[in-house]
Amino acid sequence: MKSLATTFLIFVTCIVVAGTNALIDRAQVTLAASSEGSMQVGANVSGAGNATTLVEFAKAAQEKLRLAQPNYPIAFDDLRPNDPNYEAAQALYPFLHRQLLCPECALDSRFSPKNALTRAQAAVVLVSILTEQERTRLLTPEQAADALANVPDVESVSVFARPYVATAVADGILTLENSDMVRPAQPYSRTEMNAAFDTIQLRFPPSTATAALHPAGEAAR
Repeated sequence: MKSLATTFLIFVTCIVVAGTNALIDRAQVTLAASSEGSMQVGANVSGAGNATTLVEFAKAAQEKLRLAQPNYPIAFDDLRPNDPNYEAAQALYPFLHRQLLCPECALDSRFSPKNALTRAQAAVVLVSILTEQERTRLLTPEQAADALANVPDVESVSVFARPYVATAVADGILTLENSDMVRPAQPYSRTEMNAAFDTIQLRFPPSTATAALHPAGEAAR
């Protein structure tokens, strides 16, 4: 009888120990997952904090690429002529080509200055400006297809915008992310913007005609 009681006590102890170990293992897994999630959230918050807004990009482009005011001013719903961001928005707007990125989207009259700029938008704008200023050439659809052939997320880029994205990548204005991804909808960081303008100044100096039209240090009005 005593032997049976001892055996039962050992059995119960084993169950308790096993259950405790299982709870500890589960807690460790949960803690690890929580820590990993916190790190990812922190990285996303950091990336979001470094995102370039459309108006920041417009001001930088107007200054560094010497953008002129359009012949026919655009009437924005969200910017008035007395707004300090109005001239930069006017200068950049002709190069936005929003329907290249979203052909099915309806156009409106908002500039949306505080919206974060995406990587695809930056590529379209910069290549549009440089081709207009005769500082680079837009790749043909066939050349763009070859240039983006090994890019896994190429299908996430509108077919109409691909020549611009491919040109930006080929010219070193837009760098591919990890695993050669374009990540077109990812916010365009201020770090990327500054690097792109540095690359443009080094590799694509303004043509004589552009320099004569927009003297150094001045933006055409």
